[in-house]
Amino acid sequence: MRVHQRKHAEMRSPARRQMTGAGLLEVLVAVLVLGIGLLGVAATQSVALKANQVSAMRSQAIIESYGMLDAIRAAMPPEALTSSSARATFLAAYQLQRTCNASAGAAGTLAENDLRQWVTALRNDLGEGACGTVACNPKSGECAITVEWDESRLPGGQSGNTLTIKSRP
Repeated sequence: MRVHQRKHAEMRSPARRQMTGAGLLEVLVAVLVLGIGLLGVAATQSVALKANQVSAMRSQAIIESYGMLDAIRAAMPPEALTSSSARATFLAAYQLQRTCNASAGAAGTLAENDLRQWVTALRNDLGEGACGTVACNPKSGECAITVEWDESRLPGGQSGNTLTIKSRP
């Protein structure tokens, strides 16, 4: 009876050794699947980062546009609210043809200082290619603030982006 037990134990032992652990092929397949998954995550992260940068630039353009409108509102004298001629005279000082350079020089009028600071802020926040335009209609009192910038230095960015906001200051 003892001999019979030994044979049975010896026969089961090699079968158990083959079933334990993972083979080299299974490990390689698992590493391959994991590698493909990590590449997918990295690609998704890259796309999200690009979209975030483009969105941040557009948000900054909006902030700068409303900043210029707020500067005009803050500088508007009370008589410009009731008199159309006073409003036309005031808004004429804030007209700005498309410019990409802030004119350096001595301090000028409040309007010139506001416009210079605005263009400087555009270039600082949106890059050297940022330009701005302020066009106010003296009759209606509506101002159109246009900001142009270039996102082409960003991966997947576009060149020639334009944002125009119209409002009555």
